[in-house]
Amino acid sequence: MPAASHQVWLSCKAQHGMFSSERAVEIDLDGKTISLFADESLIKEYLGNKYLLVTLIGDNGEPEHKTVLLPSECFETGWRWLSIPERMLKKAA
Repeated sequence: MPAASHQVWLSCKAQHGMFSSERAVEIDLDGKTISLFADESLIKEYLGNKYLLVTLIGDNGEPEHKTVLLPSECFETGWRWLSIPERMLKKAA
């Protein structure tokens, strides 16, 4: 896993939003859905899977999890901070 405060790709689902450059993003965290809007430039598709570019903050004390900063607030909490299982993160090129 890359060092803290670097950008990483987070596995997600994405659909068109209200605006042409906007995407409605859903992140599945072990059965709990987190949703937000993000600019289309922050979404990539690779081998049929979609990924959202986020900022890796680092360890958060939870085993095999990292804290990331989302590009916008999620609807469920109003926060941009999220604890993510490491398996959902990929290094950004």
